[in-house]
Amino acid sequence: MRASDITKLLKREPFEPLRIGLSDGRCVLVRHPDQVVVAERHLLVGLARIESSQPMATPRSADAVARDWMIINLLHISTVEPQNGNGRRTRSGRSS
Repeated sequence: MRASDITKLLKREPFEPLRIGLSDGRCVLVRHPDQVVVAERHLLVGLARIESSQPMATPRSADAVARDWMIINLLHISTVEPQNGNGRRTRSGRSS
């Protein structure tokens, strides 16, 4: 997954929450684009909390302060899809 691909999805109007699937099987729900910082090779995602029993997610409100942060290497993003499951799934373009 390229940084420009993620940036494009985060800037869509209106924004639709995204579920980012990671190569280790975990997923991160992005409820608001202001909780994500895109860098050349990483995403920095502000999380409401990190709990092993629940999916990781950004705070519900854009104004909320993140309690935890997660740094995700773009190479470990396997899928990006709308939270509601409708629409097209985007897979990483990297080769194995």
